[in-house]
Amino acid sequence: MKATDHQSNVSYMPATLLVAAHGTRSADGAATTRALVDAVSAARPAVPVSLCFLDVASPSLPDALDDLAGTDVVVVPLLLSAGYHVHTDIPSIVSGRPAVRVTAHLGPDRLVVSAVASRLREAGGDPAASVLLAAIGSTRPAARAEVSAAARLLADELSRPVDVLPLGPDVEAALERRSKPVAVATYLLAEGGFLDALRSAVGSAGVVADPIGVHSALVTLVWARYGAACG
Repeated sequence: MKATDHQSNVSYMPATLLVAAHGTRSADGAATTRALVDAVSAARPAVPVSLCFLDVASPSLPDALDDLAGTDVVVVPLLLSAGYHVHTDIPSIVSGRPAVRVTAHLGPDRLVVSAVASRLREAGGDPAASVLLAAIGSTRPAARAEVSAAARLLADELSRPVDVLPLGPDVEAALERRSKPVAVATYLLAEGGFLDALRSAVGSAGVVADPIGVHSALVTLVWARYGAACG
C-alpha cells in the first residue's frame, strides 16, 4: 500500500468542544444549560461536545479536562462577562495543558444582544416603558464596561434608550429611581436566584423578559468561538 493510500484511510478527529458553564443551584437553570449544550451538539454532530462547570455543579473544569487527557480540546466559556473565571480561574486551570485552547467568552457580542432583544419582545409590555438591561453587578471595571457595551448594542437593536440595572442586593432601590413602567431585558443565560429576585422587585411595575436560554443565536456564537480557536 502506498503512503498516500494509508493517509487517505486515516480519519480526522476534530477537537472536543468543552462548554464551561458557570453552574447554578437552580434545577431549572441547570436544565436550561444542559438543553443549550444539547442544541449546540445537535448542530454539529460530527464534533464531540462535553459540558463542565466552573462552580457549584459537576463535573468541574479540571475533572473534565482530566477525562479528556490526550485529546485536543477547545474550551468555550459559557459566560457573558469577563469576571474572575475568565481572567483568573480558567487560565490557571488550563496552564500546562498544551492540547487545550480557550476561546473568548460570549459577551458582549451582537448575537447575544439579538437573543436578549428577542426575549424582551416576547415579554411584551408597554411600548413606552423605560428599557433596562439587568445584569449581574461586578466590581471589575472590564466586566462593567462589557455590560455597558451590551446596553448600547441593545439600544441600537431596539432603537430605544437602554439603561443598565445592576442585579444584587440593591436592585429594589435601583428600580425605585427609574420611571415606570419598565421593560427589563435580562443579560442572563438561565434561571436562578438573581432572576427570581428581579421578578419580585419589579412586580406590577412592568415586565421582565425571560433569560436567553436555548436560542439559535447562542448556538451560532458558540460554534463561531470554536471555529476561531481551531483556526
